[in-house]
Amino acid sequence: MNIDYFKIGARIKHHRELMGITQEELADRINATERHIRNIESGIKGTSVILLISIANALEVTPDDLLADYLTGLTKTSKAEALDLLTDCTPAEKAILMDMLRHMKQLLQEHGI
Repeated sequence: MNIDYFKIGARIKHHRELMGITQEELADRINATERHIRNIESGIKGTSVILLISIANALEVTPDDLLADYLTGLTKTSKAEALDLLTDCTPAEKAILMDMLRHMKQLLQEHGI
């Protein structure tokens, strides 16, 4: 399996920006340099498992969230999150959401994603 470090870096950047923190702030949280974070986010450098876990913890996400492109099955975390989203829905809301998921999946398949 070939690892696309650009995709992992893009996911890290996405979650960092969602938190509203800078590369420097993330670097401080995991005891790294801003340059190292910049290199990881741009895909120039890969990351060790230990550093990936530190980044995930600092961004308050799971490593699965950062490695989603390489996972072949739905993780327990994703299953739990999906169930949580559906738990308090009305039957009508559940029907709409399920219909939307089916259509979205079909579109993804049609576009080879």
